[in-house]
Amino acid sequence: MTFKKLLFVCMGNSCNSPMAEAIMQNLMVKTSLYWEIDSAALRTWNIGRKPHKRCLRVLREHGLRSDRFCRLLTVNDFDYFDYIIAMNEHVHKELMLWAKVNHVQKTSHVIMIGSYGNNGETVSVIDLSPIRKLKAFRSAYYQIKDCCKQLILSQQVRIVRYDLPSTEEEDERKYEMMNLANSLESSQSVDDLSVNSAKQYPSKSSLRTSCSLINCHKTKLCDNCGQNFLATL
Repeated sequence: MTFKKLLFVCMGNSCNSPMAEAIMQNLMVKTSLYWEIDSAALRTWNIGRKPHKRCLRVLREHGLRSDRFCRLLTVNDFDYFDYIIAMNEHVHKELMLWAKVNHVQKTSHVIMIGSYGNNGETVSVIDLSPIRKLKAFRSAYYQIKDCCKQLILSQQVRIVRYDLPSTEEEDERKYEMMNLANSLESSQSVDDLSVNSAKQYPSKSSLRTSCSLINCHKTKLCDNCGQNFLATL
């Protein structure tokens, strides 16, 4: 699995970018990806401070936290990180200008988080600041999370899902389904099954499309199952 290094950037590293950092780190845990995630600022306003209290509150509402202290973007960040992700269009334009002034040659990896909206659409992520109400922070959380999920999918990685321990009844059911799938593949056709079996078990075609029930159980998910799993997070 390809290792990635991502840096989220906003003006003060107090609202948007630390929220994106915490969200992406949480998605890394749930999808068993091991990417390095960081965030930084274009301004010195909040250097050495914790993220804004409303940012921290919204993260807590979703069971997340941020222990970071705001830092300033450096020239070395352009060489170190695989993606430098601007939280809005204004930040993206300033990043490109900042790179030009500092004679940074590599800028193709500077992208906007809003470019990764659902269904390939561009999203205008709410530009958070200390004067924004809590409602804006909550709305931005969901926008950022959706974009982070699409960013993961764009990298064409295989997501790993670890299920909780199942009951004996569930294990027996899965064992029966695997036996049924094997018999379907080897010799039997769907027409040979009894009426009761047809009602009790899925068809051969559904077994193939619902691969998460068999092939993708406790292993690397296929593309379709990976998308479905990520959508539920």
